[in-house]
Amino acid sequence: MEKSSFVLVFGNSPFVRVLDFFLTFDSFDYSIAQIAKETETKWETIENIVEMLIKKKIIKKTRKVGKAWLYILNKESELTNLLLEIDMKISDFFIKKELERQKYKIPA
Repeated sequence: MEKSSFVLVFGNSPFVRVLDFFLTFDSFDYSIAQIAKETETKWETIENIVEMLIKKKIIKKTRKVGKAWLYILNKESELTNLLLEIDMKISDFFIKKELERQKYKIPA
């Protein structure tokens, strides 16, 4: 997964990568195996992070497919909405910074 603005600001730790994954792909639910693959993080680490995010009500369990539970961003949580807002503001900051950089670039 390419590093997002969120990861660039808060670091490339497994926790930040998983949180960023849910903030970025907030419309669907995912299994631990899918999250592990997309964030390039060990399955066991994902399990621990998912439990922390559930306790903080940032994500929630949605359904069970076979033996696997699926998880989705909890958009009803005030904390989650604050994180989404921060993520958007960070992205806007980097976009404006890049536009300014290109504005002052001397054309060839």
